[in-house]
Amino acid sequence: MSSGRVMGCAALLSLAFMAGAEAQTAVGGFYRQTNQNAVMFQSARDRYCQVQSESQMAAFGGFSKVTVVPRIAMLGQQTGACAWPNGFYRRTNETAVYRLYGVGTVAGIGTDICHVVNEQQMASFGGFRLVKVVAPTSDLGRGRGPVAPCNTRAG
Repeated sequence: MSSGRVMGCAALLSLAFMAGAEAQTAVGGFYRQTNQNAVMFQSARDRYCQVQSESQMAAFGGFSKVTVVPRIAMLGQQTGACAWPNGFYRRTNETAVYRLYGVGTVAGIGTDICHVVNEQQMASFGGFRLVKVVAPTSDLGRGRGPVAPCNTRAG
């Protein structure tokens, strides 16, 4: 492709954004509309969700992953609040540690949740350094089965 044609494409894209054209989203991408605070996650080709909080965005890798666009055009159906990525979490107002794990339809977001039963078990999982402390309103069970005690085996 010639450099003139590349420059022409870039100019057309710039004009489209300035004219308020909707930005297309990609699966696995995080998006925020310029004039709104809500961050959306395109979890699949036909589904998207709203990030619950700053704590959750941090668990997904931080706000540097968010693309800010003039107008969002998310694809598919809005599924509500996003599920949390797999990992270990504790709400600021609780002592319980939850293990989120398993395999779901979105990479890194499983379907299972359990609560760690004691310090020895947490040590077998790799220790408390793995625990992310999140807001008290965090819906850690979103999209997962019922909470049960974690299996005594660390696997």
